[in-house]
Amino acid sequence: MMSHARVPQIALATLHKRLGGLASQWTCSALHMDIRHAHPRNNNCKHFHLLAQHQAQRYPLKKYENTEEEKRLLLKSSALLESAAEKAKNKESFIQAIDKYLEKESVYRRGHVEFMEAAMAKMKEFGVHNDLDCYKKMLQLFPEGKMIPKSVWQVELMHFPKQQQTAIFLMDQMEYQGVIPDEDFGCRLAAIFGTKAHAFRKYRRMMYWLPKFKNINPYPVPQAIPEDPLMMAVIALKRMAVDLENRISVWRIGEEKEFDSETDETFIASAMSPKQEELINSHPVDEPVYVEGGFTTWIRNKCLTYFILRSATPVITQKDEKEKDLFNWTLFFEDENRTDLVPKPSVHEQEDGTVLGMCITGTGSKDSLVAWIRYLQLHNPKLEKIPIVFTLRSPETRVQVPDETKENKSVIAGNKT
Repeated sequence: MMSHARVPQIALATLHKRLGGLASQWTCSALHMDIRHAHPRNNNCKHFHLLAQHQAQRYPLKKYENTEEEKRLLLKSSALLESAAEKAKNKESFIQAIDKYLEKESVYRRGHVEFMEAAMAKMKEFGVHNDLDCYKKMLQLFPEGKMIPKSVWQVELMHFPKQQQTAIFLMDQMEYQGVIPDEDFGCRLAAIFGTKAHAFRKYRRMMYWLPKFKNINPYPVPQAIPEDPLMMAVIALKRMAVDLENRISVWRIGEEKEFDSETDETFIASAMSPKQEELINSHPVDEPVYVEGGFTTWIRNKCLTYFILRSATPVITQKDEKEKDLFNWTLFFEDENRTDLVPKPSVHEQEDGTVLGMCITGTGSKDSLVAWIRYLQLHNPKLEKIPIVFTLRSPETRVQVPDETKENKSVIAGNKT
């Protein structure tokens, strides 16, 4: 009578003899998946593990490489997209390239996977990587009704794996770009692969999670960011300002000639609240304030550089102590602690300093910051009597950048500069 321990060995040997090394590779991967759920003290599991190691060493898995035919089709698809890019790099040219391929391969769809890979690589160049209509258009490259699995085995073994994996890569790119599919996208995907395929499972996961992530931010950013840098600066300052009474002021240096300055035509967007103006009026005259930056902030894929007007660290006049008595009762045997009414610090007074204002300029140069301070002095006359120290650095290298003088810090006292 044959022992149970030799049954897997004989079965694998017969499978390898009949189907060759490819079946052994698939069987080894299946064995590794089963061993993870098996009991470690089972003798049969030891035979499975040793046999799987032997087969993995004998038939190592190789990295997939495109064949010569696939490389030729990929180059052909890239040439078709490059010819469309020579006319114009926009949405219309991208859709025309897809229509041209569909017109040429209306029956057999030769190389539709390679064309989709080339199109996904060129979407950012055409500026359509955030357009849902273009992703829907790319789904038309797949033939409908021919790749729907008919059984459970075809579903789990990934029927038409290359096509499904390409569709998953397409949805991955949508996820990276923040593009959420709609019901029409799911209907087209179901008509191609069916509702049980791995590609449609990816669509279901995206439809569950992405709307949650989209609405989780209490301060949402507009989907379409304006191209005007001044409007982007206003949006960034509104998001960074924590005071609800914050006011945004905008000046264009090229239009207003209030000061004799050699500053180029640029804009200045400033954020300041009435509480910050009160802090400036109560600031001692003998203590300087600092203009620091630049710091970077992001509005979707746009990077902006901002600067702050900061004073020194405020003196902490109030310390939080643990309450020993819930009702603040004092008995005769307890020490009486003196309690003072101290005003609570505002949101602008932090441990590393008090933020008196923020700004974003068009050039980010020192001259534009000097103009910003002079504009602030018009509405805050006491700022003319306070010394102002510029400590500027590049946001990329974090190195101080001196402009005219050899010193790393410049002091402005009133309108003398």
